[in-house]
Amino acid sequence: MKHKQPNRKPNREKDSRSLFTEPPFPQMRQENGIVGIVPAQIVLAGRDGFTNQLAGLGAASPLMAAGTFVRSGLTNQQEMLTTLYRENSIAKRIIDRVSEDITRGWYTLSSARLDEKDLSLLKDLEALHNIKQEITDAIRWGRLYGGAIAIMVIAGEEDRMDQPLKPEQLPQGCFKGLYVVDLTQGITPSLELEDDLDDPDFGLPKYYDVETNMEGMRCVRIHHSRVLRFIGRELPEGEREKNAYWGASELEHMQDELLRYSSICANIDQLAFKANLITLKSDNLASDLAYGSDRMKASVEKVIQQENRMRTSYGVQILNAGDSMENHPYSFTGLAEIKESMMLDIAGAAEIPVTILFGRSPQGMNATGEADIRNYYDRIAQLQERILRPVLDKLLPVMAVSCWNFVPDDMKILFNPVMTCSPRENAELSSTITGEVIAALSSGLITREEARAELRTRGAALGNWGNIH
Repeated sequence: MKHKQPNRKPNREKDSRSLFTEPPFPQMRQENGIVGIVPAQIVLAGRDGFTNQLAGLGAASPLMAAGTFVRSGLTNQQEMLTTLYRENSIAKRIIDRVSEDITRGWYTLSSARLDEKDLSLLKDLEALHNIKQEITDAIRWGRLYGGAIAIMVIAGEEDRMDQPLKPEQLPQGCFKGLYVVDLTQGITPSLELEDDLDDPDFGLPKYYDVETNMEGMRCVRIHHSRVLRFIGRELPEGEREKNAYWGASELEHMQDELLRYSSICANIDQLAFKANLITLKSDNLASDLAYGSDRMKASVEKVIQQENRMRTSYGVQILNAGDSMENHPYSFTGLAEIKESMMLDIAGAAEIPVTILFGRSPQGMNATGEADIRNYYDRIAQLQERILRPVLDKLLPVMAVSCWNFVPDDMKILFNPVMTCSPRENAELSSTITGEVIAALSSGLITREEARAELRTRGAALGNWGNIH
């Protein structure tokens, strides 16, 4: 008697996973006494939803079936990243331009408890310790290597670096600047994570062990509240855990585009040397070079050198009666289009307009590139909120206590626009802002003092109303 097999529900999870090959587990490697994770190569074999056996399209195509995606692991190759940054002008510009644009507009601090003298003291403290440049460098190295930190140097706290920082308990004049360290200099996040739900660093490493020579110290455990954290490109949660909660280098996903662009440029340069080939036909030349004596070979080479020296626009080419010479010019048609197409690919992958990345004017009729540039600066504004605001939210209270011995409750950080307006646009925007403030004052929604403060704050970004007190 045959037993009837029970009906089993299809394993949807298994079916969905079967679309791709399972990635191998990462391996552990010990080097210089440090155990780390070696990222394994992940090969994804995608299945096309369309196929045509007769035409060889989709999954039936042997070319499509042979295609794979292999993880390069460029983020872990710090020496290669350093070489790319130092030797490749496009890679350097991709890292530097965004980093500098994030901090170029900087910020404006707004508080009813602060006057111009207080704000001037804060700006003087920033200038003394070069805070803007230090943060720019930290963003730069975070984008290049996937991670960097800036340690807040506070006088009198050298023996409490592993303890939580409490800005309200710091003395006035305690802030002494930032110390930037990237992943190449030795940063080891702790396995212990911050478990306080109210902490902005919840779920991130609680401590950082840093190898540094700062003030005679060699290896220091630093609490995360004393650290400004910078990462490169965001990773999925699982990948972030494998990568010790750092990000990926901004150059990792662009490695193929950079290699292709460099190869194309190198090949175009080689073609320039072969743009005008001249061939010389001579009897018994091959046999003389192959079987002749050394003296005969030297004579042939000497004749060719003499002919090259005498060949000019106004010279005379001397040939034997049986010899002939032909000129083969090379056409460069289409090379410019290929190079420009690669430039567009790189600019798209880097999320930077061609006009900014390569410094060239837009192509095509009535092309201004204004839409691309505006989209780029909108992205910079998003990066300011994602990268710069958390850093300033942690840094400014410490600097405020060091300057004024208190932290204003109503302190607000406003980012100045990076994209500058034309004089006409500036005048129109200033008129609109002024009209809004006057309307609010006329309707009784705000007082005259509040209207002055609003005009001073919102006009600072446009360079207007700076003399209102």
